[in-house]
Amino acid sequence: MIQINLLPVRAERRKEFIRKQLSIFALTLVFTIIAIGFLFYRAHNKYISCNLAIQRTNKKIKHYDPIIKKIEDYKRKKIEISKKISVIIDLDRYRLAPVVILSDLNQQKPEKLWFTNLQESGKNLTISGIAVDNETIVTFLNNLKNSAPLKKADLVLLRSKKMNNLELKEFTIQCPLELKTLPDTLKTPENIQDAKPKENQNG
Repeated sequence: MIQINLLPVRAERRKEFIRKQLSIFALTLVFTIIAIGFLFYRAHNKYISCNLAIQRTNKKIKHYDPIIKKIEDYKRKKIEISKKISVIIDLDRYRLAPVVILSDLNQQKPEKLWFTNLQESGKNLTISGIAVDNETIVTFLNNLKNSAPLKKADLVLLRSKKMNNLELKEFTIQCPLELKTLPDTLKTPENIQDAKPKENQNG
C-alpha cells in the first residue's frame, strides 16, 4: 500500500492563503491611505480657499470701513437734524400760544377777579391774582376746566389781603399747560386777532 504525505501540500496551501490575506490587507491599507490622502488634500485645498476668501472679505471690509463710518455719521447727523427740526416745528407751532392762553384766561376770568402776575416756566403757568371773595376764585377754577390748555388748574395758595381798606382774597393757581391741544386753535389766527380786544376789555 502506497502512503502519500499530504503535510507539505497543506503547509503550502496555508502559506498561499496567508500571502493572499496579506496582499488583500496591504492593498486595502494602500487604498485607505490613498483615500485619506485625497480627502486630506481636498480639505486642505478648501481650508486654503476659505482663508483666501476670508482675507479678501477682510480687505473689502477695510476698504468699505471709511464709507460705513460716513454712513453712520450721516445717520447720527440725520437724527440730530430731525430733533432740531422737531424743536423748530414746535417753536413755530406754539409761538402764538401765549396769545391764545392769555385770551383764554381773560375769557374764563370772572368780573371781580384780577391778575397780578402770570409766569410761564416750561410747560407750567403760574397765575397770581386777587378776587373779592372765595366764591369768585372757585368760579374761576371751574371756568378753567372748560379751557383745553388750562383744564388741569390747581389752587396752591389762598389767603386774605387788605387793600384800600377792602378785605380781598389773594390766590395762586398752577396750570400744567396742555400745549398739544393748541395746534388746531393756532390754525385760525383770526380767532386770536378777534380775542385781543376782549383781553383789553376784561383786563
